[in-house]
Amino acid sequence: MCFSAEASFAASGVLAASSVAIARVPKPRAAVPLSLFPAVFAVHQLIEGLIWLSYDGVLPGGYKPAIVTGYALIAYVLWPVFVPLAAWLTEPEKGRRAILLVCQALGLWCGLGLLASIVRDPVVVSADCCSLSYSVHAPGYLIVPYLLATCLPFLLSSRRSLVLFGLGLVASCAAAAVTASTSTFPSVWCFFAAVLSGGLYLHFRACARIVSPHRGRRATWGAVAG
Repeated sequence: MCFSAEASFAASGVLAASSVAIARVPKPRAAVPLSLFPAVFAVHQLIEGLIWLSYDGVLPGGYKPAIVTGYALIAYVLWPVFVPLAAWLTEPEKGRRAILLVCQALGLWCGLGLLASIVRDPVVVSADCCSLSYSVHAPGYLIVPYLLATCLPFLLSSRRSLVLFGLGLVASCAAAAVTASTSTFPSVWCFFAAVLSGGLYLHFRACARIVSPHRGRRATWGAVAG
């Protein structure tokens, strides 16, 4: 699969539009972190587009370390912490919330470990078969906690639409594993997951349509969003 600055910028623009559309949909405060997924991915893809420009010599090389670090912090540090948090905040069932706290603990441990690795050894990026390859010198045992923290939370949700989103994340992970090399896997999976996050607009629209007729009866957004 071939990626480029143009592909990253196009994805960023579409996700930015999706994030604006989601922002216009009424939602409770607890759902705000989840609603920010497309916006964060839009920034992420924008940064990767800039990395492509830097690699191609269009952008001055002096900017490269900063934008590469920014990309790595989102991919390796933010997501394993942010995904369990967003899932936990939107989950109404106490039993599932307790399990999601375990995912959150895994995500925090993994994120802090990867942050230490990024601070200790600068991330190195190169082009490999039309994809960007990121080299992060992190312990191998963090791979499984990372995958659990980013893939499992939405699969545990009591809401069908979020379970489908979780299944999409797992499918995109598998697709990236098949189509990319080990070194380009993070970039390819982030692109697939970014595109997938745009579909969260449908989740928020569906929730808003269900809640609207029940407003007079004090129905909660979380109770009818399943």
